Amino acid sequence: MLLLSLFAIPAQAQRRVVRYLPNYENEPYHFGFLLAYNQMSYTIKTVENYQNMPQPADSWPDPQSHYSVPNTRNLYVYNVETLQTPGFTVGIIGSKRLGRYFDLRFIPSLSFSERKMRYDIAIEDLDYNRDPRTFTKSIGTTFVEFPLNIKYRSKRYNNIGAYVFGGINPKLDLASQKDNKVTNAQGQTFINNLVTKRFDFAGELGVGFDIYNQWFKMGVEVKMSYGILDIVKNEAFIYTAPIDQLRNKLFQISFLFE
Repeated sequence: MLLLSLFAIPAQAQRRVVRYLPNYENEPYHFGFLLAYNQMSYTIKTVENYQNMPQPADSWPDPQSHYSVPNTRNLYVYNVETLQTPGFTVGIIGSKRLGRYFDLRFIPSLSFSERKMRYDIAIEDLDYNRDPRTFTKSIGTTFVEFPLNIKYRSKRYNNIGAYVFGGINPKLDLASQKDNKVTNAQGQTFINNLVTKRFDFAGELGVGFDIYNQWFKMGVEVKMSYGILDIVKNEAFIYTAPIDQLRNKLFQISFLFE
């Protein structure tokens, strides 16, 4: 009886499970939708010696504060960094079979997020005393994206398959032209936030898994996206002057249903 049991174990282990959607990879086209969690940030290259770069007092936008034009000599920027905040993405999937293991995917999407820039600034008063302060500026982002990538699939094992992908992603920021200007007590108008360009072009890389069931295929993937273009608008203002180059960066976890 013991010998029979030992022979039965390998036989059970070799028994295959039910294979769902067996001809899925042979179909020329697939369509679906995408839901994703994202984290957007910036890659920042600062101006050389920007920490020692004084800013004129009239570039300070808050006329109601103690640090207004009549009370302030200079503003000194000591540190600039980006803080990540969560966002989400929705998209429509179009997939074209290129070969046994290759697919071409086009996923027009809308991505929403709010990035934050932290500035450490020293304010010099009329008596040459410096008061260090920290300011956080929020930059709302609404991207219309057009990612086009090549997907390479592994050989399917039962109802699970792995894949890697890479490609390009032209994108348009609908919120980049938001009015960020304020007017001080003297009637002068100044920009009160970081201002970026609307168009960007990114490169993307990612990995994922396909999970097949009776009715559809679900994918779970992780990707990184790196902006290629410099998107900062060179304005002579405290929030922009220390930045030499600014590029978009994105981390995303996606759920795909096809």
